[in-house]
Amino acid sequence: MEAQRELELKGIGVSPGIVAGPVLLLKADDEPLPEYAVPAADVPRELLRLEAALLETRRQLHDIQRRVGDAMGVESAGIFDAHLHVVDDPAFVDEVYREVREKRKNVEKILFEVAERYAETLLRMEDDYLRERAVDIRDVTRRILRNLAGGGGEGPGGLETPRILVARDVAPSEMAAFDRRKILGVVTELGSPTSHTAIMARAMDVPAIVGLRGVTARLADGDRAVLDGVRGRLILHPTPAREESYGRIARSRAIIQKRLGSLKDEPAVTLDGHAVVLSANIEMPADVEAVWARGARGIGLFRSEYLYLTGLGEPSEERQYQAYAEVARKILPESAIIRTVDLGGDKVAAPSKTPPESNPFLGWRAIRLCLDRPAMFKTQLRAILRASAHNPKLRIMYPMVGSASEVDQADALLAECKAELAAAGVAFNPDIEVGVMIEIPSAALTADLIAPKVKFFSIGTNDLVQYTLAVDRGNERIARLYEPTHPAVLQLMRRTVEAGRRHGIWTGVCGEVAGNPILVPLLLGLGVDELSTSPGAIPLVKDVVRHVRFAEAQDLAEAARGLSTGAEILDQCRALVRRAAPEILELAE
Repeated sequence: MEAQRELELKGIGVSPGIVAGPVLLLKADDEPLPEYAVPAADVPRELLRLEAALLETRRQLHDIQRRVGDAMGVESAGIFDAHLHVVDDPAFVDEVYREVREKRKNVEKILFEVAERYAETLLRMEDDYLRERAVDIRDVTRRILRNLAGGGGEGPGGLETPRILVARDVAPSEMAAFDRRKILGVVTELGSPTSHTAIMARAMDVPAIVGLRGVTARLADGDRAVLDGVRGRLILHPTPAREESYGRIARSRAIIQKRLGSLKDEPAVTLDGHAVVLSANIEMPADVEAVWARGARGIGLFRSEYLYLTGLGEPSEERQYQAYAEVARKILPESAIIRTVDLGGDKVAAPSKTPPESNPFLGWRAIRLCLDRPAMFKTQLRAILRASAHNPKLRIMYPMVGSASEVDQADALLAECKAELAAAGVAFNPDIEVGVMIEIPSAALTADLIAPKVKFFSIGTNDLVQYTLAVDRGNERIARLYEPTHPAVLQLMRRTVEAGRRHGIWTGVCGEVAGNPILVPLLLGLGVDELSTSPGAIPLVKDVVRHVRFAEAQDLAEAARGLSTGAEILDQCRALVRRAAPEILELAE
């Protein structure tokens, strides 16, 4: 039999590591969904079926959460909070109850229809993290449907031999059910770096690739493959020479990773004594454990959006306060920056009431939404203020600010909240610091006007690059044009840093660029004071900081002024890292 030709496929590497072995192709559950009319007299019985299934689903999820917590820690177990919120969400459940009564159809059909409406609403969002919440809804819905059918099995949890799992998608609860010893790696067609599948893979220390579209149609069960979770590459039918080459790389990376693990308590200081603050971006309170584990100094970005999405409604002040207070207490004595909600038109209201925007990137979102809905905004501001009583270093950050006047409007509402809490005798930090994200070119160009009104800037490079270059980073046709090192982007970043310095405030970077070790020297040279990235990237970033001289980073930033393309600047960055910390390129590229 003729050997099959080697084939290399490219996706998004979300969990590092290199493995080789046979593939287990996971097929989607194509079981047809029952649909039938329910007589009026039988509607109560149908609703009781749903209640029983919800109770069983809740029990299963609590059991999964406990098992995951015991095996992988609090951070991973926290993923299933979102699943439990779906089961416990009165808006979601009541909608199913109401439609069963009104449409008189079986609960399986109605549940599926309602869940898909919620999921499709989330999938219309431009933010990867928010889109991934659709996976949670669908995961929970599948579990409820299985329980309605009388069996809530976990899927193929018993693998006979270690395999690389390949599927269109793998739900978090399915990941939790697998025997970790039998999973070599995970490859999915869907997903992003913020997906729960990616988070679970990193927690399980399993190499993973997501976003590899069409992969399930290009292989068969049992095919041999090499998975590179750093570069996002899947090699089908690898030659012996290719496997040996990747084996050498894997052994080299393992040695480097072991060394990086020893940096947890070391300072982020350059060879010539320049210090930079390394903080972490988090999604949920449970993520604080990972912040401490990786040696970060505080939280540079706490995305508060998850609170608004568990039920597709607006969370109460008390619920928000509990989440923010938990983060504030857990991170003591370090600081935490809470970004006020960055949601847009179709992300808050019920899906049936809010039409999708034709261009959500330029639409009703973030600070614009909050200023138009002051009651919602003040609810969040009061919750943050109350949480500040637990940590004097808790800070507020406004997203997507485009002008100084927006800061004035937001601060006016913040002042109202302070007055209301003071009048009610509620404790808070009256001197809480407020900053803004610089992620729109207009904000960078008017940074001198904004700086006197705030205590810090945080550059959100993800959106700043998109808005500056008019490039949708999620559009595969033009992804090559998404260049964080483009001279125009660097000019805006430099302008922001210099404006902050003139007005005595510090500037951080909280976008993905901050976690790219190849770009770290450039950011240092631009004068950035803080780098905030995912907890997992902290050791890499710290290692680069500790291997470069601030003087040569400044020389790099100055040299970049004279270069005309992003590619040239990137080459200069790569050359510096190659000289200073060559082994890091093994992990970064």
